[in-house]
Amino acid sequence: MRKFSIIIVIFLVFVVNSLSAQDAQEIIHQVQSKYKGIKDAKAGFSQVVKPKTGKSQSSSGIIYIQKENKYRIESKDQVVVTDGTTSWSYSAKKKQVVIDNYKDNGNTFSPNKYLFDYPENFYSDLDGEENISGIDCYVLKLTPRNKAVVKSAKIWVDKEESLIRKIFIVSNESSTTYVLKNIVLDPGLSSSKFSFTTPTGVEEIDLR
Repeated sequence: MRKFSIIIVIFLVFVVNSLSAQDAQEIIHQVQSKYKGIKDAKAGFSQVVKPKTGKSQSSSGIIYIQKENKYRIESKDQVVVTDGTTSWSYSAKKKQVVIDNYKDNGNTFSPNKYLFDYPENFYSDLDGEENISGIDCYVLKLTPRNKAVVKSAKIWVDKEESLIRKIFIVSNESSTTYVLKNIVLDPGLSSSKFSFTTPTGVEEIDLR
């Protein structure tokens, strides 16, 4: 579930107001400013996880976000939901849902704790430019100031549309690449999107 938390919280920084300035710190501050005006969002995503040992795993789906700390990730075999208080992780294959308290601690790659509190938590550098699927992007390298699960990260920011198109994260256990597409800002999501009702015949494991 941690790998899903990473994508959720980073996706919240998908918009930059203006990228005329190419200084990494200025870009981060612009992201912070833009985020304050966003209530919710949704996007399609694909991800590839490469563990230190074993085979890579790939998946795709849709992510929904609502401030504060609410998200829902839907993929082929799994649904992960939190309302900011409780978290649900549902596996259709296992016919099982794990329920737990939502945790937002120092080891979570949270936009509020990392990118939006950037000066305190992260070093950032402009790491060049790169074309992603025909789109010219700025590449920002992020390095935590303090020891954490996330060792480093990179984000690719669309120069023209000011959207984050790609994310690369290195953690203690693996490296993960995310690609975001079809991003919609402020679609007016219902709060019911961020709760979960266990389907009939599904086992519940309550860790609260």
